[in-house]
Amino acid sequence: MGRYPLEVDELAARVGELLVARGQKVAVSETTAGGLISARMLSVPGASRWYDGGLIPYAGAHRWEQLGLDREIAREHGAVSPQWVTATAEGLRRALGCDWALAESGIAGPQGSRRSPKPVGSVVIALAGPAGTRCEEHLFPGSRVEVMEQIAERALQLLAEALEGSG
Repeated sequence: MGRYPLEVDELAARVGELLVARGQKVAVSETTAGGLISARMLSVPGASRWYDGGLIPYAGAHRWEQLGLDREIAREHGAVSPQWVTATAEGLRRALGCDWALAESGIAGPQGSRRSPKPVGSVVIALAGPAGTRCEEHLFPGSRVEVMEQIAERALQLLAEALEGSG
């Protein structure tokens, strides 16, 4: 048996229930988590009712082209910045016409970025929704995989909190 149990991911299932109750959908752009957020969502049976799609734009050009982002934001602020990740979440929400869009970018390690002075574990997560966009910066400890797992966990928590608070 692998790392993950065969049971449904409880946090992702809760997110799904909240989205279905509102008749809403979510999309995800995962730069550093590499698909873990989407995988957790898709572990829930019936996820197609609330999961609209995802991108894993590891190379920057994909984000610019697919989401219509302004390259100057990345040049000026960097890819691991609130400005860039907010623009990504808002661009994804606009491009797919979904209710919610999660985006993240970070430095998972083991080495830091050649272009950024930010330390390994630096992560930005943004959630664009009907009432606007919320953005968080984090410094997650641990190995590359541990950073990726923490990104997925916090992104799902952020979405659940927004859905529970939007009554």
